[in-house]
Amino acid sequence: MSRDFAPVSPAIWGSRAFLSLPSDGRVLMLYLICGPHQNSAGCCRIREGYALADLGWQSEQYRRALADIVQAGLVMHDPDTAETYVQKWFQHKGNIPTNKDHAKGTMKIIEHIDSDEIREVVEADFMQTEWAKRTFGDVDQPANVVSVVNHGGLANTRLVQRGG
Repeated sequence: MSRDFAPVSPAIWGSRAFLSLPSDGRVLMLYLICGPHQNSAGCCRIREGYALADLGWQSEQYRRALADIVQAGLVMHDPDTAETYVQKWFQHKGNIPTNKDHAKGTMKIIEHIDSDEIREVVEADFMQTEWAKRTFGDVDQPANVVSVVNHGGLANTRLVQRGG
């Protein structure tokens, strides 16, 4: 499910990594930040065909731009699951959960990320936000780890539910 509103901070134009990209990389980065597939977790599955249709690009152009933004450290991408995470997603004001329900909804999205590597990074980034801590507790506190597992997290992921 995409969002109706997706803020793009003007600070992006001061990012050395973003500015170092060729123009196709910049377009793809903006597409990944505020395109029709993005969600509140900053991680979405975009099959290449969808991106090609949305952007009007050819496969090689898309793959080159994706490689550029991955190499620049702006996104993580898992080609096996076609999932892409916008790095530092939760450090930007418009992407931070604003209440308990928002945090719970975001965690549900995170739990359904198929890529183990990406899911772990997204969850760790998310758990640094104020409302994630308020809702699920501080994961650095051993007494609260069970609380996090009961509310979601890695215990409810597809991989664990399928038994490995």
